[in-house]
Amino acid sequence: MSDIPRPPVTGRLRPGHWVLVDLAVSLALTVLTWLRVLDAYRVFDPHHRGYAEPTTAELVTVLGCVVVVGAAAGLRRLAPVAAAGVVFAAWVVVVAVAGRLTIANLAGFQVVLAAAMTVYLVAAVGAPRVGAAALAFGLVGAGLSGFGSRELWNNLVFAALAVVTAWALGSAAARYRAYGAELRRHQLDLARAELAEELAEERIRLARELHDVIAHSMSVVNVQAGYGRFVIGRDPAKAEQALEAIQAVSRDAMVEMRGLLTVLRGAPAEGADRGAGAEFAPAPRLADLERLVASSAEAGVRVELRVGGRVRPLSDGVELSAFRIVQEALTNVARHARTDSARVDVAYEDDRLVLEVTDPGCGTPVVATGGIATGSGGHGLAGIAERVGLYRGRLEAGPGPDGGFRVRAVLPLAEAAVEVAS
Repeated sequence: MSDIPRPPVTGRLRPGHWVLVDLAVSLALTVLTWLRVLDAYRVFDPHHRGYAEPTTAELVTVLGCVVVVGAAAGLRRLAPVAAAGVVFAAWVVVVAVAGRLTIANLAGFQVVLAAAMTVYLVAAVGAPRVGAAALAFGLVGAGLSGFGSRELWNNLVFAALAVVTAWALGSAAARYRAYGAELRRHQLDLARAELAEELAEERIRLARELHDVIAHSMSVVNVQAGYGRFVIGRDPAKAEQALEAIQAVSRDAMVEMRGLLTVLRGAPAEGADRGAGAEFAPAPRLADLERLVASSAEAGVRVELRVGGRVRPLSDGVELSAFRIVQEALTNVARHARTDSARVDVAYEDDRLVLEVTDPGCGTPVVATGGIATGSGGHGLAGIAERVGLYRGRLEAGPGPDGGFRVRAVLPLAEAAVEVAS
């Protein structure tokens, strides 16, 4: 299974857009610093505090470092660690060349902000020890700028606070991202587990459907094939009728199985060309019991169908389950009861649907209550019990009061109403 796609987030900048934002901010800060440094060079010692006059070489060095720092801060998202290294190196050069000059103090403001920007990003996206190393370098740079300046405490405190605050915010962002990633992984694991459970239930349901279809159809085919073989030399017309019955039953079974296999493969898109012969029959319902009775007669079991109560449409799930319960019960009659007759009673009551299949033959005593089968009955009665249990119904299977065998299933229609509402 592929990862579950994350929903799109509106109002959030893309990574490439953030690079443009960084470049715009760094360019503005670089231009402002350049103007202030050049102004201080033209009018040195503006506050009459005894600052030395910078030389041209010192001015060029500081302005070059200002440009380098701006470029590193603007491209910090492309290589955070390298950008931090460049900013710290330029910081050392400014302090070493013109640490005690006004132009160094003015350039230091830009350098400190750029250092804070890079430290934040390294702490946010890098490993914790890499973020700690960036913080250490930032504090060293703060100390150098403080001790190399005439405004010791102001520069030292400002630089240290800026670097520590940036590192703390970056570390918090990293923890938030890690928590979000872990939460998404947990949600993905839950979704996969739920999907696996749904797939397992669907496989069980399809296996049950295939069993019902194949068991009933093959029973009819087996009886008709044996009958056709018996009469083929005596009455070719009856043998031909048996072959026609086999063809009809096998065709219907193939249509149903094709529909089930289509579910396994994934149904084609609506409107797609399915090709000739690719139409699938709808799921059987209680209204199709007449057809089931006819096919049971072809299998050698004459079935009397009686329907009582107010006949009304039920949910698709209940209709299908009820049909399959009767189908499986009649299949068991044809295979195990050693009789040629059976009776099906369908009773529509106010709050439940009662299905009863009886036969005068012999059968293995099996009792199933609350949808749980006990005894030996193969997969047939177990499948019936599963269908009844799906709707929290009640199943009784065993010897009938007048002999023979009886299967009685009660499906509460309140459960069907809950299914439809959901």
